[in-house]
Amino acid sequence: MFTALFFLLVVFLLALDVPNLRRQRLNKDLLVYTVFMLLAIYLAMVQFYHWPFFNPLLIMAMQVQGP
Repeated sequence: MFTALFFLLVVFLLALDVPNLRRQRLNKDLLVYTVFMLLAIYLAMVQFYHWPFFNPLLIMAMQVQGP
């Protein structure tokens, strides 16, 4: 159920933003928007479904603490 509602929200946001970017021929802005939207979708799914996610900050924290 969550997945269907989530993707409906994503489609709604895309329907609001993408036509204006295409109409104004802002292709670079559309590319940046697409990259961040895909990243946001992925991170939301990772958070909800508890998928494994590599966190480089944990490795850095272990190195700072030392032996």
